Amino acid sequence: MFHPRAIRYYFRLLVLTLCLIVTAIIPGTANPSLYDLSSAILLIAGFALVAFISLLIFFNGFFSGGEKSVFMTLIALGVKMLLSFLLALLFFMVFKNDETGSLILFFVIYLAITVYVILTFTSVLKKKSD
Repeated sequence: MFHPRAIRYYFRLLVLTLCLIVTAIIPGTANPSLYDLSSAILLIAGFALVAFISLLIFFNGFFSGGEKSVFMTLIALGVKMLLSFLLALLFFMVFKNDETGSLILFFVIYLAITVYVILTFTSVLKKKSD
């Protein structure tokens, strides 16, 4: 799971998460009515955890090799999707974050984390095929 070649991708996810937190803090403190800052940080942390779990599953399959790699990639994407749906359910229904700023923030963070995960998967698989 924590293969030396995979640790740099986990570190990049940590850097992306910190950048998203700083990016959320700046407009959140400038205009507090835009969105709740504590729920934004929790949302970023939740998406980072979802991405981390997805990367763990992917790299577990990738470094085991063979036919298992393909299935573990698909399982990682499926788990990420299901956990993101669960996070969306919690964020919107349970915590009642239905302001426009919170909705936009949710989709921006979701898009940033998803793009990172997909780019990580494709770059690792491309290096494997070369």
